[in-house]
This record gives sequence, C-alpha cells and structure tokens, in this order.
Amino acid sequence: MKKLLTNKLFMAVFVSDMLSSFGDVMYYLALMAYVLQLPDAKLGISIVGLSEALPYLTGFIMGYWADKTVHKVKTIIQTLLFRVGLYVIVGIIIGFQPSLWVVVVVAFINVLSDLAGQYEDGLYTPLSLRIVSNEDRADSFAFRQTARSLFSVGFQTLGAVLVTVFSFRSLAFVNAATFGICACFMVFLAPSLDALVKERPILVDQKKETHVIKDLWRNMVIAAKECIKYPDISKCLVVAPFLNALFTVISLIVAALISQDKSMLVINPVTTLALLSTFNIAGTILGGFLAMTVFRETRLLFLVKLITLMTPFIFISLLLHFIYGLYCSLVLTTIISGMINPKLNAVIMNTLPEERLAMSGSGIGTYVQFGAVLSRLLVSGLVVLVPLDWISMLFMGLSVLLIAYVYKNRQLAPISSPQDVV
Repeated sequence: MKKLLTNKLFMAVFVSDMLSSFGDVMYYLALMAYVLQLPDAKLGISIVGLSEALPYLTGFIMGYWADKTVHKVKTIIQTLLFRVGLYVIVGIIIGFQPSLWVVVVVAFINVLSDLAGQYEDGLYTPLSLRIVSNEDRADSFAFRQTARSLFSVGFQTLGAVLVTVFSFRSLAFVNAATFGICACFMVFLAPSLDALVKERPILVDQKKETHVIKDLWRNMVIAAKECIKYPDISKCLVVAPFLNALFTVISLIVAALISQDKSMLVINPVTTLALLSTFNIAGTILGGFLAMTVFRETRLLFLVKLITLMTPFIFISLLLHFIYGLYCSLVLTTIISGMINPKLNAVIMNTLPEERLAMSGSGIGTYVQFGAVLSRLLVSGLVVLVPLDWISMLFMGLSVLLIAYVYKNRQLAPISSPQDVV
C-alpha cells in the first residue's frame, strides 16, 4: 500500500475521482429533495429511479466506444467539460417552479451524464494499466474500494447538510464545478499521462466497420470467449450473479419478517434495516483492508469457495428468525466479498486483451447486476404469494447448489489453508 500512497499520479487521479463522486452524491440527494416537492412525488421518484437504472444496461456499449477511441486523455477532458455543460443546464432549468416536466428533463440529462461517466471510465481503463504495475493492481482496487466506502459515509452526511442549506440551483452549479475541477486536474496530469502512453502505446482496434451493431456483437463474442479461457474469471462469472441475487434480497426478506415477527427487531424497524447497511459497509471496508494486508497473497478461488460456504448461514438465520446470527454471517460474507472484488478486478485487468478491456470489464459488471435485478423482482412477487420461510428455504437451496457447483470442478486445488497462495 505504501507504493500506492507514494504514486503521485495514482493518488491525483484518485482524488479527482472522489471529488466527482461527491458531486454525484450531493446532486442525487438534491434531486430527490426536489422531487418530493411535487404534488405527485411518487411519479417523480419513479422517473428518477428509472434514470438511475438505465445506465446499468449500457456499460458495455460505452466501453466499446471507449476501446475504439484513440486519444484517451484528450477525450477524458472533453467528457468532463461536457458534464460541466450538462449541469449548468440543470442549474438553469431547476430554478423554475417544481413541476414534472423539469424532473423529466433533469432525469434525461442525468442519464446523459451517467453515460458520459461510463465512457470516461472506459477511457481511463487502459491508462490505469500504465499508472499501476500488475503486481500492485489488486492493492489499488482494494485501496479504492476501502476509501470509497469510507468517503461515501461522509459524502452522504455532508451532502444532506448542503441540501438543507443551499438552493437546488446552487447545488447543480456546485456539481458542475466539481466536474470542472476534475477537468483541470486532468489538464494538469495530461503531460504525465501522455508520456506513459508514448512509452507504452495503447492498443486500439481501429478496424473500420460500416455495421456498428454487427461489430459490437463480434467484439462481445470475442470478449466472452476470452473470459471463458481463464478458469479464475469463468468460475467467478458463474458464481458472482448468484451471490448478487442472494445478497440483494436479504433486506427485502428482513423487512417482511419484522412486520410479522417482533423478535427480529433490534430497537425498531428502522434501526434493524439500517444495521444491515452498516454491517455491509463495514464488511466491505474491512475486506478491502485485509485484501491489501493479511490476505494479499491468498488465491481468488480460495475466497470464492469460502464465501459460498458462508452464504447458507445467512438464510439459515432467516429461517430461524435469528437476527443476530444474520448480522454475524452477513459481516463475514461481506468481508470475504470485499477481498474478492479487488482480486477479481485485478485478474480481469491483467489478463484480458487491452484493446477490448473497457467493453469486457463493463460487460461483466452489467452481467453480474442481472442476478440482483431478477432476484428482487422474484422476491417482490413471492412475498405476497407464499410464506416468507419458503422464500428463505428457496434461497438456501440455491446457495447449497452454488457450493456443489464450486466444489465439483477438479481443476480447483483443495483448500489447505487461508494462505493457499498462487
């Protein structure tokens, strides 16, 4: 970790990223506060929710365009300036009397900003390969994950304070200013980044295609085949959507359970649910720290095995209506998850072809989210149709099947110790 902290280029980019994240958090809180002033707040919330969900489906497309872009650094600066312009427009529009048409326009601009952000992330992907060495890649992801989780708590608090102090128009302009500062950061860093690119040119597939959709599909197929070639990645691509599906329904099941069984309460319903988020964040932070220290050399697939073994205990606790057992098992699984994420990201970055890396990484992220979306839809319907214990049994059964899948492959070395290193 010391090498990362002394890597001035890495830290400068990290600070810029955190600044834009703060702007996003503050803007989202301001937008939700604005929507609540509408006569039909539910419709406004639905529109904002849809605008937040749509970009989850477009990551691989923006990654595709990022892979095709030749001048990465210059385009990143242009993208940041584009987002400055978007939020200046928002600052002008949101000053009008609260109404539904304002929410629709602002939500549309929010989608454009998120798409630009995805494109920007894709442009930065090959640059990061030159900023951080392969052996420090997992540490860099763990550091960013841990710091982001810590800062997110502060960002939420500070954002909530600013929303109560400043007008919506002022907050939109502040968000525009954060992207403007990030653009200045990139202008300052451009010579150093260009020097890295000159020393090690970025591979770009510049093949001209008249049929963009056909070329996109071709690249998706190639990227999928590349992922399947590597056992670590292919195994995680099967396990990750299932784990996401299992974890995302916990809060829904707990919310339904505490309405029926008061023994599940810790003080009150709000505290009970809030503790789920608190333990989730705490586990992610601790997992990221452990990934950089104690478990730095631990194999990715060992951790995958470990987390699948822990998952059934979550649903056993739900079946027994044992809230403290749920909290304990949730903390342990999120700690392991916090160790897996940076290691998996590092494997992807270090092994997949650079010319399709942004699209592959974004595509994997989109694919992994499908499990969460489908499971939430499933549980939302089942909650009103069948007893809650049946739902817990269903997901416990799925977690047991996941264990069977992970352990059936003889390619994986048997677990001997937590330091089963590569």
